[in-house]
Amino acid sequence: MALLLITLVALLALRPVLFPRRPAGIPLSVTRVVPGASPLPVPAPPVAEIGNAEVPLAVPTSLEVGSRSLAVQAARVEGPAWIPLASAPGAALWAHGTVIHYVLGLGPTEGNRALVGGLREGDGITLHLSSGARLTFQVIRQKTVSPDDASLFSQTRPGLTLVVLEEEGERPAVVADFRELVEPTPQAAGPTAGPGQPVQVGTARVTVIEGHAERAPADLPVGTVAYFVEVSVENAGTVSLLPREFAAELVDGDGTRYLSSPSLAGKGKYGPLPTEIPAGGRAEGTFAYVIPEVVAGPALTWVFGPQAASELRARFSLPYTPPPRAVAEAEVTVTQAFLGERGEVLHVVARVRNRGAAALVVTERDIFLSSRAGPAELQMAAPPLPWEIAPGQEREVELQFARPRAPSCVVTILGYTFEISGLPE
Repeated sequence: MALLLITLVALLALRPVLFPRRPAGIPLSVTRVVPGASPLPVPAPPVAEIGNAEVPLAVPTSLEVGSRSLAVQAARVEGPAWIPLASAPGAALWAHGTVIHYVLGLGPTEGNRALVGGLREGDGITLHLSSGARLTFQVIRQKTVSPDDASLFSQTRPGLTLVVLEEEGERPAVVADFRELVEPTPQAAGPTAGPGQPVQVGTARVTVIEGHAERAPADLPVGTVAYFVEVSVENAGTVSLLPREFAAELVDGDGTRYLSSPSLAGKGKYGPLPTEIPAGGRAEGTFAYVIPEVVAGPALTWVFGPQAASELRARFSLPYTPPPRAVAEAEVTVTQAFLGERGEVLHVVARVRNRGAAALVVTERDIFLSSRAGPAELQMAAPPLPWEIAPGQEREVELQFARPRAPSCVVTILGYTFEISGLPE
């Protein structure tokens, strides 16, 4: 009985935290005003007008600064807020549309503050573009910028600004001048076979079934992907072939060579080749490589030899397409809104569902409520922000705002917008 009593007292004490009450109040009308399944659509890429034609411009894909290499994700800038157009944990954010003077932001972490603060005049910054081109910049000065300083995005002078997106106060930044553009080297001619074409190399008859890049099969370094070469090897000789003696390299358009990773091969479709392929036998297997996501292309060359010491080699041309990023995809529904606490607090109850393949993280920046009287203060969120919602999961949440002094207001959650009407002025 004593244990039961203690448990009951604990549940009663924790009830306001675990199950926050929704006080009865004045019910309000809620209307969805921005339809569409994609609340944060990726805008069309920037374009250049050449005659009467519009040519899409290359956009940043990765950033090298200091000793770090970071993926780059496009973001929409709204005043001081930088809103990623897809889930982008740890990525540098590119202010979409800045293509003469690139403006990129880093999250307000101690590591990023140290990175930006440690850059000195003359230090280099490299930006990789979706075209395979590489831009280099040279730091000329440190500065601080106001969160709402629109001059930061001026496009009158080629260069790059890298800023730490502090939530309060001035933001530290570095400015770099443009130094060099390195275009991708055209793919050299010479590969003799493509996927599905068998090639005899000594006693080995090799067919590349396919080559494909994957993002998620292993905990790979930022800015890299796994590339798998799926093959079939037939032994046309009289003695066994030993796959451990095979030579197999992947070569990009710049001539950079990548060695296979036996441990990563198990993540491919066929896994490693067997230890021995007997005379007359055939086996399927996977060769795996860790390569930069922005590797020089547009095709890769796989070079195979039955023995490392032999000069016998077969060359295969394989396509390369960066694998799609796993992104979060929010779906938000406001189920009710009402006034409580003697009509001074606006309660908004919503369901947030993650329909994507990556975790959805919701912060205070993703929530806005405004009216003709101006923005309203968010007083409380239950559960407390930030919310992290796993792929395929749904969470019911409650937001409490100071009552807007207007007959209606608009609440926006992750790009989904709802009008709440019936408020007393």
